[in-house]
This record gives sequence, structure tokens and C-alpha cells, in this order.
Amino acid sequence: MINEYLKEEFAKQNVDSVDSLLNVLREESQKLVLFSLSKTDFFNNVAFYGGTCLRIFHNLNRYSEDLDFAVTSPNTDINLDLYMQQCINDLKSFGLDAIVSTKPDYDIGEMRRRYIKISLYEIIKEYLKIEVNKEKLLSLKVEISTIYIDGAKYEQNVLMSPFLATIRCYDYQSLFAGKLNALILRNWRNREKGRDYYDFMFYLSHKVKFNLTYFKNKLSNSKKENCSNVTLDEIKTMLKERFEDTNYDSVISDIKPFVINNFPLESFKKELFIASVDHIECE
Repeated sequence: MINEYLKEEFAKQNVDSVDSLLNVLREESQKLVLFSLSKTDFFNNVAFYGGTCLRIFHNLNRYSEDLDFAVTSPNTDINLDLYMQQCINDLKSFGLDAIVSTKPDYDIGEMRRRYIKISLYEIIKEYLKIEVNKEKLLSLKVEISTIYIDGAKYEQNVLMSPFLATIRCYDYQSLFAGKLNALILRNWRNREKGRDYYDFMFYLSHKVKFNLTYFKNKLSNSKKENCSNVTLDEIKTMLKERFEDTNYDSVISDIKPFVINNFPLESFKKELFIASVDHIECE
């Protein structure tokens, strides 16, 4: 049986299709995982960042897929398995049949990741009165960067639902710095990460100044060279070069499934993004 809280959220957000149910269920499951982690010592050593952080705590008007975290001090060793069972228990308390998926290579390199898989057949059948493949799953990726990068600032944000909790997050300015770094350097093999472009415009529309110190340190780590002397004008040049070479049809194709309220994506053109760079400010 679906938990009453989830039923209320489905009704409140006018869930009337499999896609809309998946979007709402994913977000509510993300919040429940955050609440579960807050009950442990997880946030003593880790902070929340990325698109889902922006969505939950800064009202980004698009859905997001992953839960991204990063260590907040050097030489921090995180064993994700210690925290996953708490998440599974809380998901099951909401009527969600969930398991954790892992492989040996999920603990190799910079990232530590786990996938929480939630069975959808019974939920969709109960709420929408339709049947789907019994193997259909909702997958939540929980990922931690174990490379400490100095210069980020953190804040305690309050998770309002399904239960109150405090979540340690990157602050708004550091989140923007990370997004600029991703825009400049991310390479997705002949397709664009349209969500980066969408989020870039979100930060600008809210007049967020980016954390220059953290940006420089993150750029140095990404490029494996000292970027401490990079200037704001040089950063703007890098962004303009990126926007000049962008495939905007690919940008729109990537972001479209996540956008809420029919945002006018046809405005996403090269001229708009290049002109917008002149409005970027840093702390």
C-alpha cells in the first residue's frame, strides 16, 4: 500500500501519468533518503550539492535525478554501505519496495556510488490503475566525491518534508562555482548536458555571485594544473567559447524531460547564452 503522504503529494502535484508519477516519486524518495542520512553522522564529513540540492533548497524549477555529495575535509573515508540500510528501512516505511545495488567498481577512483532501486509495478497499478512491466524500477544514484577541494562554503538548510531535518549543503555561491566548472569542462561524447545550461540561467536570473576561490581550486583539480591566477574576464572568455561551440538542439533535448510548467526552451539559443556571460559576477 502507498503511504498516505505519497498519495497526498501525487494528488497535490496532479499526477496523471507514469512520467509525472516517476518525477514526483523520485523527488519524494530523494527527500526521504536525505532525511535518513540526517539521522546518522553522515553530514559530519559530507555536504550536499548539485542539481537536486538546487531543486530542493533553492526552488529550481526542474526535476533532478541524482543525490550528489562531496567530502568536506581531506583524507575522509566514507563507507556508503553503513548508511544505505537506514535509507532502505525508511523507504520501506513509506510502502516503497527498495533495494541497494552495488558493484566492486563503484568504490574505485574518486567517486563512491550506490543505486537505490525502487519497484514501481504495484505503485503504478494502485495509483494510476494501469499495469507496467513488473521489472520496471526507479533508480536513485547516491554519489560521493572523495576528493576534497578547498574553498567551498557550507550552510545548514532545513528539509521541510516528509519530516523536518537539517542538511549540510554547499552554499548558493559555491554551487554556482561548481556549475560553471562543469559547463566549461564537461564532455558528454557528442551530446550536451542540457541541465547545466538550464541551471546556469537559473543562477543568473537569481543574481547569484559565484565563489571565485572555490572555482579556481576546482578548475585546478579538474585540469591538473595551477589555475589560481585565472581572472573573471578569462572565465567569461572560456564560457563564451563553450557557448559558441554548443549544440543547442542537444541542450533542449536533454533538459526537456525535466522541465516543469512548460518553460519556453525555444529561447535557448547561442546569442542568449553568449550575451548572458557579461552579467556574471563573483564574490
